[in-house]
Amino acid sequence: MLRNVAAVLLDGAHPFELGVVCEVFGIDRSDEGLPGYDFAVVSAEGPTLGTHVGGLTVSTPYGLERLEEADLIAVPAGSDFVRREYPPELLDALRRATDRGTRVLSVCSGVFVLGAAGLLDGRRCAVHW
Repeated sequence: MLRNVAAVLLDGAHPFELGVVCEVFGIDRSDEGLPGYDFAVVSAEGPTLGTHVGGLTVSTPYGLERLEEADLIAVPAGSDFVRREYPPELLDALRRATDRGTRVLSVCSGVFVLGAAGLLDGRRCAVHW
């Protein structure tokens, strides 16, 4: 059962896409009969990340080790995700997660992170980019 969710961020994250993931999984609505999640925002590149919005930063105490216990990993969009290099530790963590049955999802250009990890190889994928 899906209970443990992590949103993994890279520098240049888009706050809107992160906000959507936080809204869906990070707000406790169990009093309305909806499931509750153990939710964390995880950094792939240090405790404080810049966003594509001038001066706005996101800080989190969670590193990639938090992905080891997640049932679902979300990768929100970010600036220049089409052209950039990704931390090898993140790509390895995503591969380990899917090997153990963890579900992954991307929002918008987060799909390029999944592709770089090889998680889309041999699979059909729809993306507007």
